[in-house]
Amino acid sequence: MRVKTFYGYSEKSIDRKINEFLEDTTLEIIDIKFTAPIFYFSAMVIYKPTVSTKDNVF
Repeated sequence: MRVKTFYGYSEKSIDRKINEFLEDTTLEIIDIKFTAPIFYFSAMVIYKPTVSTKDNVF
């Protein structure tokens, strides 16, 4: 498993960043954790690559 962390100063900006990341169809999303401290929004996407990089060795 791997993680990707996002942050933004508005809901709109973090939504855009996460949605762009989720467009990658080679990922299996396990979970998304979200928090909103005082001055920004942050999220951590937990995922597994569905295509092994070992299989793509030339």
